[in-house]
Amino acid sequence: MNAYVLKIIAIVGMALQHASLVLGDAIPVPLHFPFQFAGGFTFPIMAFLLVEGYRRTSNVKAYAIRLGVFALVPQPFYMWAFGTWFGFNIMFILVLGVLSLMLYDHTKGGAVFWVAFIPYALLSFLADWGIVGPVMILLYHTIQKEGARRTLSPILAGAYNFAFMLLLVACVAAINAIMPGVMEEALAYAGAEVNPLVAAAGLLFPVGSILSLFCIRAYNGERGPSMKYFFYAFYPAHLAILGLFSWLFI
Repeated sequence: MNAYVLKIIAIVGMALQHASLVLGDAIPVPLHFPFQFAGGFTFPIMAFLLVEGYRRTSNVKAYAIRLGVFALVPQPFYMWAFGTWFGFNIMFILVLGVLSLMLYDHTKGGAVFWVAFIPYALLSFLADWGIVGPVMILLYHTIQKEGARRTLSPILAGAYNFAFMLLLVACVAAINAIMPGVMEEALAYAGAEVNPLVAAAGLLFPVGSILSLFCIRAYNGERGPSMKYFFYAFYPAHLAILGLFSWLFI
Protein backbone atom coordinates (compact mmCIF):
# COMPACT_ATOMS: atom_id res chain seq x y z
CA MET A 1 0.00 0.00 0.00
CA ASN A 2 1.20 3.53 -0.71
CA ALA A 3 0.54 6.57 1.50
CA TYR A 4 -2.52 7.52 -0.54
CA VAL A 5 -4.25 4.21 0.19
CA LEU A 6 -3.38 4.42 3.88
CA LYS A 7 -4.82 7.94 4.09
CA ILE A 8 -8.06 6.79 2.45
CA ILE A 9 -8.38 3.97 5.00
CA ALA A 10 -7.69 6.43 7.82
CA ILE A 11 -10.19 9.11 6.80
CA VAL A 12 -12.97 6.63 5.96
CA GLY A 13 -12.51 4.96 9.35
CA MET A 14 -12.49 8.35 11.06
CA ALA A 15 -15.69 9.47 9.37
CA LEU A 16 -17.51 6.23 10.20
CA GLN A 17 -16.49 6.19 13.85
CA HIS A 18 -17.33 9.87 14.30
CA ALA A 19 -20.74 9.19 12.75
CA SER A 20 -21.26 6.42 15.31
CA LEU A 21 -20.31 8.72 18.20
CA VAL A 22 -22.13 11.86 17.06
CA LEU A 23 -25.33 10.40 15.62
CA GLY A 24 -25.77 7.57 18.13
CA ASP A 25 -29.20 5.94 17.94
CA ALA A 26 -29.95 7.71 14.66
CA ILE A 27 -27.73 5.03 13.10
CA PRO A 28 -29.03 1.42 13.06
CA VAL A 29 -27.42 -0.51 15.92
CA PRO A 30 -25.75 -3.19 13.72
CA LEU A 31 -23.83 -0.49 11.84
CA HIS A 32 -22.12 0.74 14.99
CA PHE A 33 -20.00 -2.42 15.11
CA PRO A 34 -18.26 -2.01 11.71
CA PHE A 35 -18.15 1.78 12.18
CA GLN A 36 -16.28 1.47 15.48
CA PHE A 37 -14.02 -1.25 14.10
CA ALA A 38 -13.09 0.93 11.11
CA GLY A 39 -12.40 3.88 13.39
CA GLY A 40 -9.73 1.93 15.21
CA PHE A 41 -7.53 2.02 12.11
CA THR A 42 -7.42 5.81 11.92
CA PHE A 43 -4.98 7.12 14.48
CA PRO A 44 -2.31 4.39 14.23
CA ILE A 45 -2.17 5.10 10.49
CA MET A 46 -2.27 8.89 10.93
CA ALA A 47 0.54 8.78 13.50
CA PHE A 48 2.65 6.55 11.25
CA LEU A 49 2.18 8.81 8.22
CA LEU A 50 2.93 11.85 10.37
CA VAL A 51 6.35 10.41 11.19
CA GLU A 52 6.91 9.49 7.54
CA GLY A 53 6.05 13.05 6.55
CA TYR A 54 8.30 14.46 9.25
CA ARG A 55 11.22 12.39 7.99
CA ARG A 56 10.69 13.29 4.34
CA THR A 57 9.78 16.98 4.53
CA SER A 58 12.36 19.53 3.45
CA ASN A 59 11.08 22.12 5.94
CA VAL A 60 10.13 20.74 9.34
CA LYS A 61 9.16 24.13 10.78
CA ALA A 62 6.75 24.81 7.92
CA TYR A 63 5.33 21.29 8.39
CA ALA A 64 4.69 21.97 12.09
CA ILE A 65 3.16 25.40 11.40
CA ARG A 66 0.86 23.97 8.73
CA LEU A 67 -0.35 21.30 11.15
CA GLY A 68 -0.89 23.95 13.81
CA VAL A 69 -3.04 26.06 11.49
CA PHE A 70 -5.10 23.07 10.45
CA ALA A 71 -5.54 22.10 14.11
CA LEU A 72 -7.18 25.46 14.83
CA VAL A 73 -9.52 25.51 11.82
CA PRO A 74 -11.58 22.38 12.69
CA GLN A 75 -11.82 23.08 16.44
CA PRO A 76 -15.19 24.94 16.31
CA PHE A 77 -16.65 22.17 14.13
CA TYR A 78 -15.26 19.55 16.51
CA MET A 79 -16.92 21.24 19.48
CA TRP A 80 -20.19 21.61 17.59
CA ALA A 81 -20.30 18.02 16.34
CA PHE A 82 -19.52 16.49 19.73
CA GLY A 83 -21.48 19.06 21.70
CA THR A 84 -18.63 19.92 24.05
CA TRP A 85 -16.74 22.99 25.20
CA PHE A 86 -13.93 20.87 26.57
CA GLY A 87 -11.20 19.03 24.70
CA PHE A 88 -9.32 19.41 21.44
CA ASN A 89 -9.44 17.64 18.11
CA ILE A 90 -6.94 14.98 17.03
CA MET A 91 -4.86 17.44 15.01
CA PHE A 92 -3.54 18.87 18.27
CA ILE A 93 -2.06 15.46 19.09
CA LEU A 94 -0.31 15.49 15.73
CA VAL A 95 1.08 18.97 16.39
CA LEU A 96 2.35 17.89 19.81
CA GLY A 97 3.83 14.83 18.15
CA VAL A 98 5.80 16.83 15.59
CA LEU A 99 7.06 19.23 18.27
CA SER A 100 8.21 16.30 20.37
CA LEU A 101 10.05 14.77 17.39
CA MET A 102 11.76 18.08 16.66
CA LEU A 103 12.87 18.32 20.27
CA TYR A 104 13.97 14.70 20.35
CA ASP A 105 16.20 15.15 17.31
CA HIS A 106 17.53 18.49 18.53
CA THR A 107 18.48 17.12 21.97
CA LYS A 108 19.40 13.66 20.64
CA GLY A 109 16.94 12.12 23.10
CA GLY A 110 18.79 13.41 26.16
CA ALA A 111 17.54 14.41 29.60
CA VAL A 112 16.29 17.78 28.34
CA PHE A 113 13.95 16.01 25.95
CA TRP A 114 12.38 13.86 28.64
CA VAL A 115 11.90 16.81 30.98
CA ALA A 116 10.01 18.61 28.20
CA PHE A 117 8.21 15.54 26.83
CA ILE A 118 6.31 14.86 30.05
CA PRO A 119 4.40 18.19 29.91
CA TYR A 120 3.83 17.64 26.17
CA ALA A 121 2.36 14.22 26.91
CA LEU A 122 0.21 15.51 29.77
CA LEU A 123 -1.23 18.21 27.52
CA SER A 124 -2.45 15.45 25.23
CA PHE A 125 -4.96 14.38 27.90
CA LEU A 126 -7.03 17.35 26.72
CA ALA A 127 -7.31 15.96 23.17
CA ASP A 128 -8.54 12.84 21.41
CA TRP A 129 -6.48 9.72 22.16
CA GLY A 130 -4.82 11.25 25.21
CA ILE A 131 -1.30 10.47 26.37
CA VAL A 132 -0.86 7.39 24.19
CA GLY A 133 -0.88 9.58 21.06
CA PRO A 134 2.52 11.30 21.53
CA VAL A 135 3.98 8.04 22.86
CA MET A 136 2.94 6.19 19.70
CA ILE A 137 4.40 8.92 17.50
CA LEU A 138 7.67 8.80 19.42
CA LEU A 139 7.85 5.01 19.08
CA TYR A 140 7.28 5.22 15.32
CA HIS A 141 10.26 7.56 15.17
CA THR A 142 12.70 5.96 17.60
CA ILE A 143 12.34 2.18 17.15
CA GLN A 144 15.12 1.12 14.82
CA LYS A 145 13.84 -2.17 13.42
CA GLU A 146 11.31 -1.44 10.71
CA GLY A 147 9.05 -4.40 11.40
CA ALA A 148 8.93 -3.65 15.14
CA ARG A 149 8.18 0.04 14.75
CA ARG A 150 5.25 -0.71 12.45
CA THR A 151 3.90 -3.31 14.86
CA LEU A 152 4.34 -2.10 18.44
CA SER A 153 2.52 1.24 18.21
CA PRO A 154 -0.77 -0.22 16.86
CA ILE A 155 -0.65 -2.91 19.56
CA LEU A 156 -0.05 -0.20 22.16
CA ALA A 157 -3.02 1.73 20.78
CA GLY A 158 -5.32 -1.26 21.10
CA ALA A 159 -4.07 -2.16 24.58
CA TYR A 160 -4.49 1.44 25.78
CA ASN A 161 -8.08 1.63 24.54
CA PHE A 162 -8.97 -1.77 26.00
CA ALA A 163 -7.51 -0.69 29.35
CA PHE A 164 -9.33 2.65 29.21
CA MET A 165 -12.67 0.94 28.53
CA LEU A 166 -12.14 -1.58 31.32
CA LEU A 167 -11.27 1.24 33.72
CA LEU A 168 -14.38 3.15 32.69
CA VAL A 169 -16.59 0.08 33.22
CA ALA A 170 -14.96 -0.55 36.61
CA CYS A 171 -15.55 3.06 37.68
CA VAL A 172 -19.21 2.95 36.63
CA ALA A 173 -19.67 -0.38 38.43
CA ALA A 174 -18.03 1.00 41.58
CA ILE A 175 -20.23 4.12 41.55
CA ASN A 176 -23.35 2.00 41.06
CA ALA A 177 -22.31 -0.29 43.92
CA ILE A 178 -21.64 2.59 46.30
CA MET A 179 -24.49 4.86 45.20
CA PRO A 180 -27.13 2.81 43.37
CA GLY A 181 -29.03 4.73 40.74
CA VAL A 182 -26.70 7.74 40.68
CA MET A 183 -25.41 7.06 37.16
CA GLU A 184 -28.92 6.60 35.80
CA GLU A 185 -30.04 9.85 37.42
CA ALA A 186 -27.03 11.71 36.06
CA LEU A 187 -27.66 10.45 32.54
CA ALA A 188 -31.35 11.30 32.78
CA TYR A 189 -30.49 14.80 34.02
CA ALA A 190 -28.13 15.26 31.08
CA GLY A 191 -30.76 13.97 28.70
CA ALA A 192 -28.48 11.13 27.61
CA GLU A 193 -29.37 7.51 27.03
CA VAL A 194 -26.91 4.64 26.76
CA ASN A 195 -27.80 1.76 24.49
CA PRO A 196 -25.86 -1.28 25.80
CA LEU A 197 -25.38 -2.69 22.28
CA VAL A 198 -24.03 0.62 20.98
CA ALA A 199 -21.69 0.78 23.96
CA ALA A 200 -20.58 -2.81 23.30
CA ALA A 201 -19.74 -1.86 19.70
CA GLY A 202 -16.99 0.32 21.13
CA LEU A 203 -15.08 -2.84 22.04
CA LEU A 204 -14.30 -3.30 18.34
CA PHE A 205 -12.48 0.04 18.24
CA PRO A 206 -9.27 -1.26 19.89
CA VAL A 207 -9.49 -4.41 17.75
CA GLY A 208 -9.30 -2.19 14.68
CA SER A 209 -6.34 -0.33 16.19
CA ILE A 210 -4.40 -3.55 16.60
CA LEU A 211 -5.26 -4.88 13.16
CA SER A 212 -4.16 -1.61 11.56
CA LEU A 213 -0.61 -2.94 11.91
CA PHE A 214 -1.21 -5.14 8.85
CA CYS A 215 -1.98 -2.06 6.74
CA ILE A 216 1.03 -0.21 8.12
CA ARG A 217 3.32 -3.16 7.55
CA ALA A 218 2.08 -3.31 3.96
CA TYR A 219 3.22 0.29 3.33
CA ASN A 220 5.66 0.33 0.41
CA GLY A 221 7.25 3.72 1.04
CA GLU A 222 5.63 5.34 -1.98
CA ARG A 223 3.57 8.50 -1.78
CA GLY A 224 0.95 7.84 -4.44
CA PRO A 225 -1.40 10.63 -5.56
CA SER A 226 -1.11 13.74 -3.39
CA MET A 227 -4.13 14.44 -1.16
CA LYS A 228 -2.50 16.63 1.48
CA TYR A 229 -4.97 19.49 1.34
CA PHE A 230 -7.91 17.19 0.68
CA PHE A 231 -7.35 15.59 4.09
CA TYR A 232 -6.96 18.96 5.78
CA ALA A 233 -10.26 20.07 4.19
CA PHE A 234 -12.04 16.77 4.79
CA TYR A 235 -11.47 16.82 8.55
CA PRO A 236 -13.43 20.02 9.38
CA ALA A 237 -15.91 19.36 6.57
CA HIS A 238 -17.02 15.97 7.88
CA LEU A 239 -17.32 17.38 11.41
CA ALA A 240 -19.47 20.23 10.12
CA ILE A 241 -21.74 17.80 8.28
CA LEU A 242 -22.08 15.54 11.33
CA GLY A 243 -22.81 18.55 13.52
CA LEU A 244 -25.50 19.69 11.09
CA PHE A 245 -27.10 16.23 10.97
CA SER A 246 -27.06 16.04 14.76
CA TRP A 247 -28.65 19.47 15.05
CA LEU A 248 -31.34 18.70 12.49
CA PHE A 249 -32.32 15.14 13.41
CA ILE A 250 -31.33 14.41 17.03
